[in-house]
Order: sequence, then structure tokens, then C-alpha cells
Amino acid sequence: MEKLVSREFRDLDHFREQLQGRDTPAIQIEPGPISIRFRRINLEKMIFSDNRVNRQLIDHSRIEAGWTYFIINLAPAIFCGSAVNDGHLTVLHTGREYRSVIASNWHAIGIMIQTSVLTEEGICLAPHHLLKTEDASVRLPVELVGIFRRLAETAFDGSDSRPIDHARLRSAILRALDKALKIGARERDTLRPHRAIGGYELTSRMIRYVDSRFGQHIGVNEIAGELNVTPRALHYAARSTLGISPLDLILTLRLNHVRNELWDMRRSEASITHAALTQDFGHLGRFSQQYRALFGELPSETLQRIRSLVD
Repeated sequence: MEKLVSREFRDLDHFREQLQGRDTPAIQIEPGPISIRFRRINLEKMIFSDNRVNRQLIDHSRIEAGWTYFIINLAPAIFCGSAVNDGHLTVLHTGREYRSVIASNWHAIGIMIQTSVLTEEGICLAPHHLLKTEDASVRLPVELVGIFRRLAETAFDGSDSRPIDHARLRSAILRALDKALKIGARERDTLRPHRAIGGYELTSRMIRYVDSRFGQHIGVNEIAGELNVTPRALHYAARSTLGISPLDLILTLRLNHVRNELWDMRRSEASITHAALTQDFGHLGRFSQQYRALFGELPSETLQRIRSLVD
């Protein structure tokens, strides 16, 4: 078992490289320098983590075969089109893709566990967790959320002079997880359905369309025509889901693609001009201003910093 790992990341791609069992291509929506605080401990086929992000993101999670990911939300989010408040357990299973919108200062406890462990421990996932993404979140009692919080404090906030009993911690996490899933299965039919976020599905379609036209400068009217809706409907959807206009969303997606491109080129003779032109930014001065407005630094500063990570 490894010791506690505590890292703070300023790049989404750098954070992705540290993950095991999942991938999280994400898009920064909220302007300003991003900070991802990630603490984890490996507990034998289980990765227990504490996750904090200071900026609003669109997350697109994919779970690798043989793993299941449990999220104890300690801050609100939009998960697959439904509002998920703090105190909810969300289950991400192999073979599906999950889109979420996490708000500023999002905080969650994560349990990434090999599916074989669930079988060995007799921990069962309810059918609705496996079949419907909209039913993958269940509300937990306050007392049980408190147990997960205390387990995280034990793992990540303890004194160095008192080493963690890994076996005991792992056993306690499994017991709490089993109880949470049983509560979710028992109370599912009595709980009110999750509140659907208006415009979420249309916003997701818009994002998928923009991604399908990678590198092409497209407008709101073109997207509306392709999706067979009005520009007004796109505006309502983006505003209600993300709090920004469709035009700003398109620009944000393109800028995030440039940042990804810079990360991919960090070991080579990267060219900011090439990365910008790849996303059809013709006016480089305006591009640099827009980039800094979203990420809080110039493209040259990003490139210099991520090259130092390679060194």
C-alpha cells in the first residue's frame, strides 16, 4: 500500500495523468486560475480520495473496465441532467460515460474500487445504478455522510506521528459503502425524483456538435439549424445550465482545446501560433487576451510552466 499522496494541480490534463481507473476530460467554464486539490491513498484494490476544485467545470467521466467509482458529494453539482445536492452518493460504473457540471469550490470524497472487491465483500449494486444514469445518485442520511467525512479526516488530516491503520480504514470504508448502497436501494421508491435541469440535454447536444467540428469556427445560427432548434432555445439552454451564452460556450470550448494542445506539445518544439490556428483563431493578439481572460495566464506562461513540469 502506498503512502498518502497530496497534490495540487493547475492543469486539467496534468490531473488526468494521475488518475487510475477513470479518465476525466474536463472543460473549464469559470474564468480564473484553476486549482485542483487531490489527496489519495491506495488501500489494496481501492483508491480513497478527497477532491476539491475551485472553478466551475464540465466533467466527462469514463470508468475503465473492472472498476466502479463512488462519489460522496459534499457540494452541489449537475449529474447527467439532474441536480445533485450535497449529501448524495453517485455511482459511476464501467461501460458508461457520465457528464457533470460541477460548481465553484466543489468538494467530494471518492472511492475508486475494483469491481471484484465488491463481489468478494458481498456489496451489491442495485439494477438502477447499472441501467439508468439518471438513477445513479441517491440521497444519504446526514449521519452516514458524517461517517464518510470522518473517514476522510482520518485518512488525510491525521497526524504524521500516528500512522494510518490501512486495513482498519479499508474495512470501515467498505462497511459505510455497503450501508449507503442498501439505504439507496431501500428508499429509492419513497424519495422524490431528482430535479431535472432545464436545457441540460440541449446544451450537451451543442457541446457534442462543436466537438464534432473540431477546429472549425462555427456560429450559433449554424448550430441551431443543425440541431433543429432556434437560437433563442440554445441561449436559454446554455444560460440555465452553465450561466453563459452559447457564443461564450463555443469560445470556451475552443480555448480549452488550445490548452489541451499545448499540454500535448509540451515535450516538443510547441508553437502557440500553431495551437491557436488549429482552433481557427486568426487574430493572435485577441486570442491571447481571450485565453488570459479564461485561464488567468497568457498562453506563453502556460507553455513555460508545463515545460517545467516535464523538466
